[in-house]
Amino acid sequence: MNNLMVMSKFLLGKLRRVYFMALPENKQDLKRSRMWYTLGDSANQTIAQLAGGTFIVTLMSYVGISDANIGILTSLASLAAVFQLMMMRFVNKLPKYKFYVCFTVLQKLAFSLIYFVPLFTLSGRAKMIWVVAGYFYAQICTQIGTPANQDWIASLVPSRLRGRYFAIKDSVAVFVTVSVMLIAGILLDHYKKSHLTIGFVLIGIMIAILVIVNFVAFSFMKEPRLSYTNEDGFEMHGTLAKRAKSVHKNDSHDSMKSELKSAFGNRFFRKALGLNCLWMTSFYIAAPFNSSYQIKELALPYTFIMIIGFCSNLFRIYISPKVGRLADRFGMAKVFKYSLLGLLLNYLLTACSLPSNAYIMIPAAAFFSACGWSFIGIGLFGIQLEFLDEKRRMIQLSLLSSISGVYGFLISYLGGKLLDYFQKNPLVIFQKELYAQQILNTLGVVLLLVTFTYTKLVIQGKSPKKQVR
Repeated sequence: MNNLMVMSKFLLGKLRRVYFMALPENKQDLKRSRMWYTLGDSANQTIAQLAGGTFIVTLMSYVGISDANIGILTSLASLAAVFQLMMMRFVNKLPKYKFYVCFTVLQKLAFSLIYFVPLFTLSGRAKMIWVVAGYFYAQICTQIGTPANQDWIASLVPSRLRGRYFAIKDSVAVFVTVSVMLIAGILLDHYKKSHLTIGFVLIGIMIAILVIVNFVAFSFMKEPRLSYTNEDGFEMHGTLAKRAKSVHKNDSHDSMKSELKSAFGNRFFRKALGLNCLWMTSFYIAAPFNSSYQIKELALPYTFIMIIGFCSNLFRIYISPKVGRLADRFGMAKVFKYSLLGLLLNYLLTACSLPSNAYIMIPAAAFFSACGWSFIGIGLFGIQLEFLDEKRRMIQLSLLSSISGVYGFLISYLGGKLLDYFQKNPLVIFQKELYAQQILNTLGVVLLLVTFTYTKLVIQGKSPKKQVR
């Protein structure tokens, strides 16, 4: 019994050192932490792709969910962001984010489990419920961990290096993602005719392995965030930290109402929110429905889709670091603005795609998509870091993500209704019926032009940091 107690205390002490006392002591620690984050985020992005896009569309179709509902359900990731509001004050009170972020990473095992649902002897309705419930739970856990995760990596990367670092990190993540997805696509294509459930099981196993890699990589990272400090500025732990906590336990924390008032009273926050909402409108009106369009209406094989994605993303990997250096030189907003044009051309070519020309148009669309995505995600995050109050960054990231997430889901719901309507009532132009996805992608083109204009007139050169300079 004594040995068991000693071992328990020893393990708890180790866990405390790993998750609550891992301060970076020098630049080398910061560099190693960024490398570990690159590995962990590569696994994270691969999980997101294996639990989304073509693969989740195939799983949901297999259990009997309709096309329109699939588009809406795959946008649950956006709606799940509203849970960030519920956790915002709790997370902001945490002295350290590391343990919390790693805990939310482990919950992504639910993504793995839903791919085993087809093996269960359940009714069709029950399978639908388990797939949707597991998917939504994993998305909630992903979303509530995102603001703390973003604040953590932002504190590890100096502002002068952000464009370059995030571009290189994104290149590595994309290479890992497309490589794994190519393998997964070939496996699913191989088993789709006779034993599709085997393909689902293999994808579930791959996701589980990636979750462990993500968890271990984040566990090795250091965290600059300090908890309670003494008069010399050194962090306190154990009994000293408990005493400091008891002294400060009556400190008032801002209410949700005051946080909202502070955020919306800041014109830079409002500008960032406006950009996010325009982007959500442009993305969710069409993109969630394009995977099913390629599989069903255009009848493209999984292997072809994966090979095209792999090749286009190799190009994305090549140009991302170069685009990142341009962002450090000319500004995040300016490069983000032009990257939107890549996705615009992707939508335009997809809108012109038919079964007769899909083998030409879809590869061209994928090429322009790679050009756009080489910086869209990085640029949007970089603009947020420039426009948000650094002292309230985690809270404002939560607000931004939650509000934009709910809005994005509503746009996706509207897109799903439009898809369903135009599938039942096809639009005829020049005596030819248009596919519903062609109409949605055309709307996406118009909305991306609006987002481009907003970025140019309202965002570019208007951040508080730019004005200070």
